[in-house]
Amino acid sequence: MPTSSESTPPEPGPLVFFEGFAWSVPTAFASALAGFRFEQGDVLYRDPAAYDAQRDAGAAGGTALQVLLPKRSGRATPADTEGDRRTALWQSEVVLERVDLEAGTSRPLTVSQGKLLMTLWTGEEGWLDPERDEPALPLSGRDLAGRLEETEGTLDADFETKRGARFLFVVDLASDASRAKAAAIEEALAAVGPVERVERSAARSGVSDAECFHPALRVRGLAVRGADEDRVQTALRGALYGGSATPDPDAEGASPDRFSVTRHGRLAMLGAD
Repeated sequence: MPTSSESTPPEPGPLVFFEGFAWSVPTAFASALAGFRFEQGDVLYRDPAAYDAQRDAGAAGGTALQVLLPKRSGRATPADTEGDRRTALWQSEVVLERVDLEAGTSRPLTVSQGKLLMTLWTGEEGWLDPERDEPALPLSGRDLAGRLEETEGTLDADFETKRGARFLFVVDLASDASRAKAAAIEEALAAVGPVERVERSAARSGVSDAECFHPALRVRGLAVRGADEDRVQTALRGALYGGSATPDPDAEGASPDRFSVTRHGRLAMLGAD
């Protein structure tokens, strides 16, 4: 017979919201943001208080958006989808109800997933106008990774660590795979020495066209105090490369080491003369 502690469900923790959005978007919607696909049953509120299950959402006032279509699916579209597929997702149709929580009224809308995301991002409800031109597709994590050189002065100045190795890379907080990769990098570097983390949005990183990047994209810097570049590069190889962490070029049948740290970020020394 279960005890009372076993039969009582745990208390839910406080909701966590993505930064950089005018609307309150819980991190539970990560896959929807990553794949540009909100689905039937998703409900989004402008005011974070409206998510509180212990109170009447209408008491918070403001606006809610309830998704009626598309139907719910596995929502497994990867965040790094490129080209025409990414554009098709951004422009795909979504049927909504816009709910005035205080008045208790609603009206149906049919717009694109891109217009819905722009509404959540900017707070400008004019994006819900079906006649408005489609918004431009946001720049991707790969685009931001290509501009990491522009961020070095900004992030390096923020480190308390002044001597050691530093690695800059892009993490998409809406992507499970990207967050897992970032955690693996930090864990590998922590085995080398004390790690300091600095993280900035595209806008705060000093990159050009920062307003064109998805708010969930971040530039993350990890500094390993006192570590030399070779040790850090070896640790990164172990975390990021599918082959041997320390390949032996003299081994029989050995293939060339194809690992390149520049494919994943920018490695440099802090305080180098």
